[in-house]
Amino acid sequence: MARNPVQHVPSRQNLRNTLGLAREFGFMEFNTIDTVEWWDDFIGDTLHGGYVDKTNGTGVNALAISTTGISGEATIKNGTDNDGYAGFGQCLEWYGQLNCAIAVRAKIDDIAAVKMEIGFTDAVDDAGAVNDLDGATFTATDCAVWAFDTDDSTANWKLASTPDNGTTDTVTDTGIAPVNDTYETLIVALEDTAAHFYRLDSNGYQTYKASHTTGPSKDAPLSPWVFTQTREGSDEKTMTLDFIKVWQRRTVS
Repeated sequence: MARNPVQHVPSRQNLRNTLGLAREFGFMEFNTIDTVEWWDDFIGDTLHGGYVDKTNGTGVNALAISTTGISGEATIKNGTDNDGYAGFGQCLEWYGQLNCAIAVRAKIDDIAAVKMEIGFTDAVDDAGAVNDLDGATFTATDCAVWAFDTDDSTANWKLASTPDNGTTDTVTDTGIAPVNDTYETLIVALEDTAAHFYRLDSNGYQTYKASHTTGPSKDAPLSPWVFTQTREGSDEKTMTLDFIKVWQRRTVS
């Protein structure tokens, strides 16, 4: 029996030859060998290698598998020092010109006196990609993140992006606040120099989307980034992750 060529060579080229530019192409492209993917459901009792932890402060816990989670979970804790923090990244091998994207399903036990970031940034050794949301100042030179900070004037998720350490930037108030101990999925998808942001509720339904034209430089090497920081000493917070998925095209064209 003659087989469809895409069954032998599951490439974007053969997929396009089979489907053309049908609307299913974009979704099915993720199943080809022309897509790079990192997907961790935190299953089992051993954390995969490849993560880079950034921690500071007393009682801080780096990324670790949770022993109580169902279907796999991992946690980070920001400790008991004022402005103590815990975060993690990966390799600086993700690019806007390759349409990189990250999706993280996460929750925090208490949204009082805390800062969080999820997205892409250009370093894994910063104390956060964003310095001040109100002032739109950045630690990172290139980043696009969901950011929440109770030191900000409004305790909502913000979208923050810059290609040049904040000389050019966009900070958008989504009007959405996280809820204690309630999962949500936050997505950042880059397309050259544009940054697209999506939110799914605890049941996986999309509730928000927005775009910035001031995403990271398209050729800036980026890392996935998840980060939490305490804003009140002794008030430790635990951020729990259900999964992290990162993907991009293998080549520019």
